[in-house]
Amino acid sequence: STSANISNLKAVINFRWFWPTISGIEAEKLLMERGVDCSFLARPSSSNPGDFTLSVRRNGEVTHIKIQNSGDFYDLYGGEKFATLSELVQYYMEKQGQLKEKNGEIIELKYPLNCADPTTER
Repeated sequence: STSANISNLKAVINFRWFWPTISGIEAEKLLMERGVDCSFLARPSSSNPGDFTLSVRRNGEVTHIKIQNSGDFYDLYGGEKFATLSELVQYYMEKQGQLKEKNGEIIELKYPLNCADPTTER
């Protein structure tokens, strides 16, 4: 339902690592220009409305990870299930080594790339 999608969106907009309006290409540009390896951000999926994408910089390039939103929970296609996007991000930030590529390579989420205007944080 649309109202559920909107409330889900409201729930994540408070998190500064969530970028509500950027594309994958813009995410790559931001992570390469402003981030470092292990920097990440989350954004709405462009291919699947209602789903989200985690964009992570590693080894000087950007990996995009689809987050599946079943309506009841979020997961990274078969991993742990979470009630909210923020719980998912928190979990993988705290448990380094849990987030892996299909080939077994570890993807580290360490440095959230904040969307909030840095001048408002003083």
